[in-house]
Amino acid sequence: MTCYSAAHIARLLGSEDRFLSDPDTEVCFLSMDTRRLEDPARTLFFALKGSLHNGHEFVAEAIARGVRHCVVEFIPEGMPEEINWFPVGDTLAALQVLAGAHRRAFPQLDILAITGSNGKTTIKEWLDLLITDRRVVKSPRSYNSQTGVALSLWQVDARDELGIFEAGISQPGEMVRLEEMIHPGIGLFTMLGDAHTEGFDNPEHKLAEKLQLFRHCHTIIFEEDQSIVSEAIRLAFPEARLCSWGTSMQSTLFRILSLHQKLSSTSVDIQLGDGSHLSLQLPFVDPASVQNCLHCIAVLLVLRIPVEKLASDIRKLHNLPMRLEMKKGIQASILINDTYNADLQSCRIALDFLNQQAGNRIKVLIVSDFFQTGLSTHQFCVSLADLIRQHGIHEVYCIGSQLTELSVLVENISLRFFTTTDAFLEELPKVDMQMKAVLVKGARMFQLERVIAVLSEKAHTAVLETNLQAVDHNLGIFTETLSPGTQTIGVIKASAYGSGSVELARLLEFRKVGYLAVAFIDEGIELRKAGIRLPVMILNPDRNGMQEMVRWQLEPEVYCLEQLDEMLAYVHLHNVSDFRIHVKLDTGMHRLGFLEADLPVLTERLGAHPAVCVASVFSHLTSSEDAADDSFTHRQAEKFLVGYEFISQSLGYRPPRHLLNSAGIVRFPGYHFEMVRLGLGLYGFDSSGAWAGKLEKVHCLKATVVQVKDVGPGAHVGYNRRGIASEGGRIAVVNLGYADGLMRIAGNAKYSLRIRGRDFPILGNVCMDLTMVDLGFSEDVAVGDEVVVFSHDKPLETLAEVCMTIPYEILSRISARVRRIYVQG
Repeated sequence: MTCYSAAHIARLLGSEDRFLSDPDTEVCFLSMDTRRLEDPARTLFFALKGSLHNGHEFVAEAIARGVRHCVVEFIPEGMPEEINWFPVGDTLAALQVLAGAHRRAFPQLDILAITGSNGKTTIKEWLDLLITDRRVVKSPRSYNSQTGVALSLWQVDARDELGIFEAGISQPGEMVRLEEMIHPGIGLFTMLGDAHTEGFDNPEHKLAEKLQLFRHCHTIIFEEDQSIVSEAIRLAFPEARLCSWGTSMQSTLFRILSLHQKLSSTSVDIQLGDGSHLSLQLPFVDPASVQNCLHCIAVLLVLRIPVEKLASDIRKLHNLPMRLEMKKGIQASILINDTYNADLQSCRIALDFLNQQAGNRIKVLIVSDFFQTGLSTHQFCVSLADLIRQHGIHEVYCIGSQLTELSVLVENISLRFFTTTDAFLEELPKVDMQMKAVLVKGARMFQLERVIAVLSEKAHTAVLETNLQAVDHNLGIFTETLSPGTQTIGVIKASAYGSGSVELARLLEFRKVGYLAVAFIDEGIELRKAGIRLPVMILNPDRNGMQEMVRWQLEPEVYCLEQLDEMLAYVHLHNVSDFRIHVKLDTGMHRLGFLEADLPVLTERLGAHPAVCVASVFSHLTSSEDAADDSFTHRQAEKFLVGYEFISQSLGYRPPRHLLNSAGIVRFPGYHFEMVRLGLGLYGFDSSGAWAGKLEKVHCLKATVVQVKDVGPGAHVGYNRRGIASEGGRIAVVNLGYADGLMRIAGNAKYSLRIRGRDFPILGNVCMDLTMVDLGFSEDVAVGDEVVVFSHDKPLETLAEVCMTIPYEILSRISARVRRIYVQG
């Protein structure tokens, strides 16, 4: 993190320092959203003016939330005097000037800038996963706009060795401003499609504008086979190093000799620029992913990543959850939701995905009018008709007024037209979707998410929402505190404390943690079946599970001689090689673990079985969060180190050590050792009290009001008549009960549920599937209202305290029938 004084920022922005109340205070964060303030006192708030909102309307709210530095075009009346004001002519331009100045403070940092019509975010995220030999700073998510790029660049600090930033434009002149901020040395052009064509005279005009990003690049990477792109780049940048790939003989970096699709992968043979050949297995079959993969290979070659490592690592890639979503649909159908954007290139990608997933199913396309394609209605219909034919679509449902020409352009398919989404929804119940593969694709103004809602398989409406961005944030907070070289073990046992272990594992693998830890073997197998490749530690291995652990490359905790003997016997009998175990020492918890007296026999038996490798030695602290027990914690650490030294000297090598959990990480930095275990801290729980609000809550448990009714004074409510509406009034019935994880002890007014921003007490006993709440005489609650059990601003810790338990148990109790949803932001 790099911080600047308020006086320095005023100089950079050309703002008069007479408006500064405290020129020496530091600014470390930038924000234009009062809802997202990490450290308000050190945040510089930009009052940006947009089409829907004027940031100056939120200055007072920002100050109320603790912001003390504001960039404005005018100082609002009635503001406190202790604020550092930075009056400028254009707040967006000021944001970009500051971001550019911050980037120029690190001239040694080489930056790869990515632009093009599609694939920018996927390629960037894949490259971050593949590049492991240097520290990479990159755009968060798809931050590629005029504001997104500025906020992305603010992340850069002196430790970074390579930057990867996306840049997207929708109007002429925008790319020049992005280039002035990013100032990249390496450029990558993904492809030229028809998205966001409105605002440009023609595709050539749009391409010329995008290429402004590469004005000062020493190296430019592109696909040679897209001739309009390759010709424009060669003409515009004759002095740059041009690194192209494709099937064309003009390809300079590598040429594709052959490309063969298999069931779930693609084999590619390429010839490198030096004449050597390389065979690759890409873990994709759809054309868009293959193209993105080949762009990544080109970048890795430019960065001089060894080809052996490149060929191995490229197999680790997986599709990232972007905007295309597949789920179960009604009538045993599969439903693909791509209602985020509407252009022909993304339509082609979505149809490719439909083909990949459909198998022998009838393929259905539900499509609306597209806008801003840069094509006439006739040209668009001709192009769409070609795609429909190419992908073998059987049924097409068109919504809007532009697609009627398809009736004369496509033959031998079922084709129906509806002027509005409402008209289609009225007809939809009569449409047979049995066992079909359905793609819903269109412009956002048609609100096709309503179609998705009708076609989706109906499930329990109670939802546990997990904010993956918050998990990522919390991981970063902990990572920043670690000693250099210390790796993180992501503990995701009990289905990641109820969140869903596979989804969390994908994020942690993406963020390059060192290890994952789960409780039982079947949890580890689930991760392996989902394609997770990180090392997985099994904390409570079943003694009958050796065959599965060997097959799925799972690494058990070993805690006693009897268990060890059984494992060694299996390893010997089945000639297993390189079986990795994690030795647990009992240093005072008196749960699982080897005692000091066991260590001579332990090391003797391990020494006799070289096929078994000790991957780590660890122990468990009893009270890492409790300052009153710190002396015992230190005694545990001393005991651990004595046992570790005996083991390592006996083995002749020094396995990694780990002792600390989430609370211990911040309280005992001297015991970080080679690894730490991060569990509840990932989800925003701070049992140590040391993080002072820096962690973000991850979970939100929500249900729905299914009935509202009036009751008379003294009415009894629920089982055993435990609830009494003393004064009468209204009650709401909520579709969540103890079978879903809301413990019975929370009933009888001990806990409240939040509806429309207000907390209402639970009335009577919590039932198996339902809970009643006392609305008093409130008239604004209605059937269908969302009910919040806990969330980022309604702490789960409160519910745990009411239930006389800990947050771990509350999360672990949430039933599998409660739907899991994963969100970003």
